[in-house]
Amino acid sequence: MRLGSRYTQAMEVELKKVGMNITSWRIGLILRENGRLSMTEVAKHAVGRLPTITKSVYKMEERGWVEVNQSSRDGRVTMVNITTIGLNIIQEVIQSTSKIIDQAFDGLDKDKTDNLNELLQTVFTNLEQEG
Repeated sequence: MRLGSRYTQAMEVELKKVGMNITSWRIGLILRENGRLSMTEVAKHAVGRLPTITKSVYKMEERGWVEVNQSSRDGRVTMVNITTIGLNIIQEVIQSTSKIIDQAFDGLDKDKTDNLNELLQTVFTNLEQEG
């Protein structure tokens, strides 16, 4: 938890410069990577609560960062897609925050980084399991 908090604090400084927060950052990255998704799928990928994600998505829509539409197959489903403006903002943040990632992983070679990612994925998966 302390690691996550320290990362969040460092990221918030950079994100604030473009009017973004951690939630909108995660949503932007998810949409950049996955393309058009339902609001529920965005929340699942973000490991966030649907009401929180929905609120952030609509704020992002007001800024022109995403488009929100009903699904053509099911009108009850809200679909979200990142815009060119949103992609440009995400790219700008990636460039401005790369120093944070570089600093965080300083002294870790590829094998150590791969091992860390594998361990964290195992812990994440373990927490997903019911029981």
